[in-house]
Amino acid sequence: MVIRLGIIGLSAHPSAWATMAHIGPLSKEPLSDKYQLTAVATSSPDSAKAAAKAFGLPEDKAYSSLEAIAQDKDVDMIVVSVRVPMHHQLTMPALKAGKDAFVEWPLGANLAQAEEMAALAKQKGLKTAVGLQARANPVIQKAKEIIDSGALGRVLTTNFVGTTTRFINLPEKAVYVNDPKSGADIVSIPILHTLDALCYLLGEFKWLAAALEKKFPEVQFTRADGTKTDPVPSRSHDSVNIQGELESGAPVSFAYHATTRATPDHLTWVISGEKASLKFDGDHATVQMAQTKLSLYEVPQDDAAGLYEKNVAAPWKDIEVEANMAFGGVGEVYQAFAEGDGGKGIVVDFEEAVKRHRLLDAIFRSAEKGTRETY
Repeated sequence: MVIRLGIIGLSAHPSAWATMAHIGPLSKEPLSDKYQLTAVATSSPDSAKAAAKAFGLPEDKAYSSLEAIAQDKDVDMIVVSVRVPMHHQLTMPALKAGKDAFVEWPLGANLAQAEEMAALAKQKGLKTAVGLQARANPVIQKAKEIIDSGALGRVLTTNFVGTTTRFINLPEKAVYVNDPKSGADIVSIPILHTLDALCYLLGEFKWLAAALEKKFPEVQFTRADGTKTDPVPSRSHDSVNIQGELESGAPVSFAYHATTRATPDHLTWVISGEKASLKFDGDHATVQMAQTKLSLYEVPQDDAAGLYEKNVAAPWKDIEVEANMAFGGVGEVYQAFAEGDGGKGIVVDFEEAVKRHRLLDAIFRSAEKGTRETY
């Protein structure tokens, strides 16, 4: 059965996120046989009509009213792809109308909003998905396959380091990122995407301790013509350090920092096992945003020495990973939603997204109080 979609926030502009990350994979096989775009909604009638025209829809399927698209009988599922502060107000009418929903992460601007949305979806028996797509990325799926096979043995520790210039070089339209109440800061979005992948592979935190800092006291935004705005005080954290312990007993060291051009964007993530280890390397600090190189390190089978002897360096072995269906791995989420993920846990529903909001709140509480926190 084809799932009929109404996308809120779909733009006629080809470089817009919803166009690239959602329409990109949805317009190609195998998803083009499973989904059909039947309606769009934007903030104005003109932009809605432009989007409808761009994607071959009639004008009567171009909405600027949330209630109208929510009541459209030709829509089975609403997709909300807009700024985080608007997620709650745009999603609730669709849930009340009994529509399934796919909402970008974060689900709400805060935990209370997320809990309200999850409770309503559960009450109505709706299918939901949240755009925590890092776990759907083929490189994460491959790593999970290796870990679950027992190839690493007992996981001893994991260490993540990421640096990025993106959060000090944002477009003017993203000025809301500098508002800590927007739910769209560096901790809430890129870091939680990565921590979701970490917890998906290795399990939840037993406890964590976080330090959040502002290394850049001022920020500027880039206008559409390439010029910069005047500097404004930075209100959001740009340097994050998290230490903790997983429920398995494995310690976690996690560092994610905004930098200048003097440090290239990159990530290095190592999962150290008793028998072998995995390493992720990428030129993007956020694991869900790009195809990341995956490598395996293991003691050669002909090595007669035990695992607890002094190591003799051997090369990391590159692991072949299939390419993403589209930018960000969103296509894999749609695929799993349509077919069921066979117990892989690829689709994060609203209830599980609430758990991630609680993890996020634990990070902020820890940083504010200087305490170990649980969630």
